[in-house]
Amino acid sequence: MIVISYFSIALIVFLVWFKSFLNDTATSKKDVISWIALIMGPLFWPVVLPLSLLQITSKKSVVKTAQCEQEL
Repeated sequence: MIVISYFSIALIVFLVWFKSFLNDTATSKKDVISWIALIMGPLFWPVVLPLSLLQITSKKSVVKTAQCEQEL
């Protein structure tokens, strides 16, 4: 269920980025790096999001621990 949700959202992100990419007049449609970025972003989204959340929550716990130590 979680995997299906991740890839569904990745597909939605890709479609939004693809539409924006096609509507953008400043970016060349023949630029290979633009196409690679367009494809790689949604593919790595399911990996990056949990790691980002883990990093944010670990920083919050460190801050809470430091605040508790200062109160003592």
